[in-house]
Amino acid sequence: MPTNTRVPIRTVITPVRAPVAPAINATAPPLPAVHPEACCCPACVGLECLDRTRYFSGQLLTEADLNNEQSYWLAKSRLHNRFLHGSGVVCGMQVVCGDCDGWVTVKPGYALDPCGNDIIVCSDCAFNVIKAIQACCTPSKQTGNCAPLRSTPPANCQGTTQSWCITIEYQEQPSRLVTPLKQAAPKSSSCSCGGSKGSCGCGCHGHSNGSSSSSNGCSCKSTAAQSPSVPAGACEPTRINEGFRLCVVPAPASQETPKGSLPGTAAYQMEQCLQGISQLTQQAPTVGINIPNGISDPNLAYTAVCNYLATVKNYYSSQSVEHCLILDNLSQVFVPPPPAQSAPGYLNQLAAIVGQLTTLVNDSALDCMCMALIPPCSPDPCDDRVCLACVTVRDGKIIDICHFGCRHQVVTFHTLYYWLSLFGFDRVLLLLKQFLESRCCGEASVRSKFIGANTVERVSLSSAGFTNAGMVNQTLSMFLAQKLGSTYVNAMNPNAQTVDLRPLVGLEKDSALRSLESYKISPQNITTSGVDTDPAWNDDAVAVSAEFTPAVFSRSENLTMYTKGNLVVGFDVSDPVSVLKSQVQDLRQQIEQLAGPARGVSPTRAQARKRGTPKKTK
Repeated sequence: MPTNTRVPIRTVITPVRAPVAPAINATAPPLPAVHPEACCCPACVGLECLDRTRYFSGQLLTEADLNNEQSYWLAKSRLHNRFLHGSGVVCGMQVVCGDCDGWVTVKPGYALDPCGNDIIVCSDCAFNVIKAIQACCTPSKQTGNCAPLRSTPPANCQGTTQSWCITIEYQEQPSRLVTPLKQAAPKSSSCSCGGSKGSCGCGCHGHSNGSSSSSNGCSCKSTAAQSPSVPAGACEPTRINEGFRLCVVPAPASQETPKGSLPGTAAYQMEQCLQGISQLTQQAPTVGINIPNGISDPNLAYTAVCNYLATVKNYYSSQSVEHCLILDNLSQVFVPPPPAQSAPGYLNQLAAIVGQLTTLVNDSALDCMCMALIPPCSPDPCDDRVCLACVTVRDGKIIDICHFGCRHQVVTFHTLYYWLSLFGFDRVLLLLKQFLESRCCGEASVRSKFIGANTVERVSLSSAGFTNAGMVNQTLSMFLAQKLGSTYVNAMNPNAQTVDLRPLVGLEKDSALRSLESYKISPQNITTSGVDTDPAWNDDAVAVSAEFTPAVFSRSENLTMYTKGNLVVGFDVSDPVSVLKSQVQDLRQQIEQLAGPARGVSPTRAQARKRGTPKKTK
């Protein structure tokens, strides 16, 4: 079992951030339904107005000036990380089973917390997960004078299967204490909601520049954290070590996949915007005598139109408007009171006002959609922890570790390149690099081959994308099968009867055809295509063609064999549309050949007539 003999880290505890239900104004007109966000004590504030230190000759520098210089650049770095990259794991930080039972090992890596702080794990870090979970499950010491307590946590977590998530959070530790040359006045500081860094968690384990300590408090205190006062003559730290702290939290309850667009996306904002406009349009009153369900009483119609006008104004008061004329026209709408005597045209006048309001509401629909395309700044985070993985434990033992439950990956260019390599994107980039090198830096004879008479007529890629959900799974299965190869596919599914065509690349044409025939591939399903004059099939493309050749090919499919000279340079599954066109063309030729003798004309003379050869006269 790993031992802990290093200097402990002082743990800062912050208040519990409990959600608060938003108040509801019962007297306000009904507004569009939205999903309110839970109110919380933010771990860090959003955009801050920054100021940096200006130096000049003869300036008296104090600790405030020098500390402000560091604070400025730290705030700039956090601003950049938070709003440009987001939070989550950037690379590494895999959680694997440790050498000791109940322990896990966090691999080196780099992450960004929701406040923009850099979290760096320099080396393998061992974490006692079971001990941390037991600290959360063990009842806390009774401090009240009443018995029994209103709520008591369970005595232990044995006999059940539970899921816990391992989190990491940024932590600083002062070090290298020295005695100041000049005694400073005692100072103290305190922080309130949103003014301190930290978060609630149980069973934590801190690390900072090789030092570590454990803190097994199960819950967070409800009092604000305060820094202890520094007495005169005390030592001052000269370094701030940037470290981290590992904790465990109960895994969130599994939720069903939300229907519709996800919150925080442009599609979600558009749906909410259009939903609000649709509700406003449906609330428009119907005024008229001969109209079904129309309001014919002048007083009731006046009240309904006034309420609708107030609802529209309340809606626009909370919305961002791009065209200011909409607000100007809305402010000029006036609903006349009902006349003392009955007036036939009064209801028509109110109906015209309702139509005017409905037109203003519909005109703002496009503005609402355009505003939804502009990404807003992310809200203040309620938690500054980053989830690494979730573990399943039973009877004090770790059953498995899952990285894809709560873990959020920061999408960087390196991450995209790493993921897209599964689809051959790395080879595509390599071919692109070689193509640019040969065309931009090659000899004139090589560069001139790229431009041809039919260059602009060629279609490099044509795809309508994924048109249904089944195509996504089918595509992923296809790429997986190509990576495994025909040997594994046939072993998993004996009825597949697939073959690997990669060994045939580079063989002579006749040898490749004999091999295909031995694979029981019908010659009628093979189409030979020469690429001797095709500039796309240069030496670089031929050299890597085997890597793009199907590793899993079904014998019943149609095959296209690319040849350059007498050598086979590649294979591809024939396009069904091209196969159908070829079959139609062959069938048409057969019909013409059969129709010639039936009309008393030989096939040779029929073809000659088709080419325009004049008939011989006697």
